[in-house]
Amino acid sequence: MADPPFRVLVVDDEVPARSELCYLLRQAPRVKEVLEAEDASGAMDLLSDSGADVVFLDIQMPGLDGLQLARLVGSLAAPPPVVFVTAFQEHALDAFQLAAFDYLLKPVRGDRLNLTLERLALAARQPGRRPHDEPVGSGPDGSHLEDRLAVTHRGRILLLPIADIRVAEVSGDRVALISAEGRFLARLRLQELEERLARQGFMRVHRHYLVNLRHVSAVESFFNSTYLLRLDGVSDMTVPVSRRHGQQLRTALGL
Repeated sequence: MADPPFRVLVVDDEVPARSELCYLLRQAPRVKEVLEAEDASGAMDLLSDSGADVVFLDIQMPGLDGLQLARLVGSLAAPPPVVFVTAFQEHALDAFQLAAFDYLLKPVRGDRLNLTLERLALAARQPGRRPHDEPVGSGPDGSHLEDRLAVTHRGRILLLPIADIRVAEVSGDRVALISAEGRFLARLRLQELEERLARQGFMRVHRHYLVNLRHVSAVESFFNSTYLLRLDGVSDMTVPVSRRHGQQLRTALGL
């Protein structure tokens, strides 16, 4: 992949959406040229004739959709990284499994787009690395998703490393995952998280809390044989341990 600024290919069958994204890209200092295609055939022709450093790709298109086109792009001898741009969050995991570099939700914000371009530039500067060598998701077989969870944050789909999660907390009708970097909304219920994370050091300590025991920094006695847990990286938070789960916690921590 060439050093920044980039030659960018935008593929979207909807003219207004494509024009808006192309306008934002042409304003970005990281971009030197923007190519446009309305379908998979036009996109592959442009990649063959002109090449591109990165492809911004809509998912829902007539004929070959964006996911199918991404597979074709990935089969090229030197495939450019793919950034999916769509109005539909439900395609996120499919995109990650295709080793997408990033996933943007429509309408695309200028600041969010610039963040993606900065990440592309950083990856391009790393010797021997290309952006698609470090996708936000998994490889084609989806195997690396076992160490990450899909979360939502400010309209963006992220894959959060499970090892970074301190606690899962029921918050209204959703579940929040808390790490040292902030709070993220999970796409699973607490019981589903408990089943998935049981072998990765997580324990249910309360009907509203699931804790990563690897990040417990202190256990404080509370009233009536209950405890409060303190976690590294989130010093402003304590997690209650119910009487029901107290003995299990003591056994797990060797107390």
